[in-house]
Amino acid sequence: MSSKAQQKIDLNDLDLNRSYTFEEFEYINDQLKYHTFEINGQPVNLFEHDKNGNLIPMPQSTINMEAVVSEIVRQLGNWNVQNGQGGAVTSSQGGFNFHVGGRRTIRAPDVSFTSKDVYCHLNQQQLWTFKGEPFTPMVVIEVSDTIKKKVFEDLDEKFKIEYFAMGTSVQMGLLIDPQKKRMWIYKRNEKGEVFRSERTWGDIDGGDILPGFTLDVEMIEDTISQESRSTETSKKSESVNCPKCNNHFTNCLSFMKHFEKSHIREQKG
Repeated sequence: MSSKAQQKIDLNDLDLNRSYTFEEFEYINDQLKYHTFEINGQPVNLFEHDKNGNLIPMPQSTINMEAVVSEIVRQLGNWNVQNGQGGAVTSSQGGFNFHVGGRRTIRAPDVSFTSKDVYCHLNQQQLWTFKGEPFTPMVVIEVSDTIKKKVFEDLDEKFKIEYFAMGTSVQMGLLIDPQKKRMWIYKRNEKGEVFRSERTWGDIDGGDILPGFTLDVEMIEDTISQESRSTETSKKSESVNCPKCNNHFTNCLSFMKHFEKSHIREQKG
C-alpha cells in the first residue's frame, strides 16, 4: 500500500460506513498494534473484513471470556499433540478467508482447528499472508455473552452464512456462553444444510470430527472460578520414572513436560 494511500486513512476517525480495499484493511489492522481505537468507548484491537469490503470491529474481550478462550485453546492444543493430529490450533488473532459468495471475507474465530491435511499442504504465501488460495479450518468456536438478542443473531448468521459457506472446510461450529452456561452446536445435515442445536451445559464429544477429543466444561469452569486453590500438592516432592526411557524426575510437571517433548512430539508425522 502506497504512503499516499496511507495518508488518506485517519485512524482517529475511521469511517465504518464505507468499504475498504483488502490492502487498506491489512494496513489498518497492522496499525492497531500500535494505536488505540475506540467505538462508543469500547476499545477495538482487530477488524474483520466482509465480502462487501466493510470493516467489522472486534471489541476486546473481558478477562473471563478470554480466559475461557485460552482454556479451550489449551485443551484442543493438548489433544492435537497427544493424539498426533499434526493440525494447527489458532485463537482470535488467526484470520481465515472464508471466501463467501466468491469474495474475500476475512474472519477470525475465537478458536479454530485446521486439520493436518489442510495445514501441511499450505504454501508459504498461504501461511504468511491472506493473498494465496483461500482455505478454512475444520472446527470454529466462538465464546460470547449471548444475552443480547442482536449479538446472538449476528453470531448465528456468522456461523450459518460465513463459516459454513459453500466450499469451506468447516464441519463443526460451537457457540459457547460461559456466563449463562449455554452452548450451541452447528453442523450440516445429510442434505448439506446447516443446522443449529442447543446442548445442555456439559462436556462436548468431538465425535468423528475430532476423534478422541472431549471439551471438558469442568476445566473451563475451574479456569474462571475465583475460589482459592490449594498449592500444597505442587510443593510436594514426588519421584517419577519415565516408563519409556527410565529417566528420573522429582515432580509430575517435569515428567509431563519431558514425556510430551521426548515421546509424543517426536512421533509427530
